[in-house]
Amino acid sequence: MCKDQNACAGPSWNIERGSSSWRLKVAVSKAPEVDISESGVRLKLNATAEPFPLLIPDHALPVPTEEARCTFSKKRGELVVEWPCGAETPQATEATVPQPVAAPEDTSPPVEAPMPEEVLSETLVSEEKSEPSAASSESTADVADCSEQGSTEVEADIVQDAAEEVEDPDASVTPEEWRTRGNDAVKTGDLETAIKCYSSGISTAVKSGGDAEKEVLLHSNRALCFHKQARYEEAVDDAKRCVQLKPSFVKGYLRGAMSLRALARPTEALALLKSAPVNDEACALAAEIRPEAEAAEKARIEALPEAERAKEEGNVLFRKGLFEAAAEKYSEALGLCDEPTGALALSLRNNRAACSHQISDFSAVITDTNFVLEHEPRNFKALSRRMLALEPLERYEQALQDARAVLAQDPRNEKANKVQHRLGKLVRDLGRANGGA
Repeated sequence: MCKDQNACAGPSWNIERGSSSWRLKVAVSKAPEVDISESGVRLKLNATAEPFPLLIPDHALPVPTEEARCTFSKKRGELVVEWPCGAETPQATEATVPQPVAAPEDTSPPVEAPMPEEVLSETLVSEEKSEPSAASSESTADVADCSEQGSTEVEADIVQDAAEEVEDPDASVTPEEWRTRGNDAVKTGDLETAIKCYSSGISTAVKSGGDAEKEVLLHSNRALCFHKQARYEEAVDDAKRCVQLKPSFVKGYLRGAMSLRALARPTEALALLKSAPVNDEACALAAEIRPEAEAAEKARIEALPEAERAKEEGNVLFRKGLFEAAAEKYSEALGLCDEPTGALALSLRNNRAACSHQISDFSAVITDTNFVLEHEPRNFKALSRRMLALEPLERYEQALQDARAVLAQDPRNEKANKVQHRLGKLVRDLGRANGGA
């Protein structure tokens, strides 16, 4: 340690006394390592530098290590260390080293960022212990992803002045920097500041032309913060945005499913997990949610009116491949309908036509779809099913007409395009043959 402060090169600093605390201000461009003891403060400006002592005047000592706190503002280029005053006469002293660092451009009085009531030393995984095993293992914000970016670790807990940055965002801050600031706020338990940082990062990413990879991580981290604040709808929105931007991003499915489960919507949660890439965590969470989803679906069906309940029971049979039984259930539901041409009745006929197609009863398909199309001429499902049933009955010209009607609504419909390609020439050849005869 250098005994003569004036012989040591380092940042400029000063110490002053406020109404209730000593405030040590140091001009630095990035957060250093800070070692606080009762006899003073030492800084390590980078990994290779020797610790630099700040010689605190005797009347400001001792420094109570348990009560001292540090705040670093990247915007102001300033580290502030504070500790409570004793009963001494208020006095300020200034110590400036011979080679000061240039003062930051913003010399206005510092605005203190409020410290959280307690600084959390545990990771977010420990906070998620109440979640299911599959969920808790993934519930860490993407802090691990960011910690590899080289964020400085400090011996004393230094709180980034993130709130100040969010209130007056700097256009030059990148999405990655916003994510790092958000992660730092998460580490201290300041979820509100974290959400603001992630939101700023998302906005910056979108304005800069869109960096999907960065935006995915920002949405994912914000989704977790929303989940921890019980803002589940917002968490679901963020998770679905992750999946939309990057379908292979498993955390998007996991976080969305966890929030849907918290909203008592297990059926949707299970459906989301079923669309996820094959993944052990997703499979484990799906296994936990499946009994809840089945119970919720059963309760939903039982609460429906009689005709709708019969239709849902038919749907369950259809999904199991029991097409004849499903057709019987749809017929039962039709008999319970108050309006034979109402929306429910037409939907039941469409469903029964689908069952008939599966068992190759094409005449029954045409009977049901004709009924639907008499009342709804543009019904897409009825047109598609009738088109497919007409061809095996060798009613090619009518099948071609239905194919064209389907393509008028959906020009990229693969089945209709194949029918048109397959039957177009055939119908023309048959027409010429019949004309020649």
